[in-house]
Amino acid sequence: MDIEINNNPKKAEEQQVKQEKEEKVETLQVTPQNAKAVQEQSRNSITNFYKNASHPIICLFTFIFKIAAFIIYIIISFFTKQKGLIYLSVILLGSVDFWITKNVSGRFLVGLRWWNEVKKDGKEVWIYESKNEKTEATSDKSVFWTSLYVNAGGWAILFLFKLITLSITNAIIAFTMLMFAGINLYGFFKCSKEQQGKLNKMGTKAVTNFARERIQNIGN
Repeated sequence: MDIEINNNPKKAEEQQVKQEKEEKVETLQVTPQNAKAVQEQSRNSITNFYKNASHPIICLFTFIFKIAAFIIYIIISFFTKQKGLIYLSVILLGSVDFWITKNVSGRFLVGLRWWNEVKKDGKEVWIYESKNEKTEATSDKSVFWTSLYVNAGGWAILFLFKLITLSITNAIIAFTMLMFAGINLYGFFKCSKEQQGKLNKMGTKAVTNFARERIQNIGN
């Protein structure tokens, strides 16, 4: 029996690397069974999320008008020349979302309310109510604050992009939507002692890290 002995270490190493790459590719291949398992896991995650939510319908409506406004503004506007109808639809969705978030979602999902009143002397006063604030981690609270931050951040990015590209009309629409989102975010942030506490902690941590780095640089 002839036994072949590989006396070329470099060739043997190349063969080993090639074999490892092939095994890695086989591992990363998505089979129909794996894809089905991933889809099932995603479906179960969404189902469990809404099962754990105390107000799943309100959670849905907290997101749905925000998403619809983005879809119409970003995607559908590319496929139609009826710009006036598009802009009207976006502003209408923004108005409805503003009202639902302010008067329904905030109250039921996180126990917060804000409103403004005009006194007899004509002075406008903003009132922030947080006596029923929900501080425990819940699906409701995650949906509420995530939707507020993402909505405001998304419209801010779109406004700056349209402004830089000199698309004035689109920038005005994005700015209007940013005002809707920003006012709600500001109002509920002023209500929430928890969110203000988190911001203070982040600020303190950032200042501490900056000071530490400066001291280390001076020492070096």
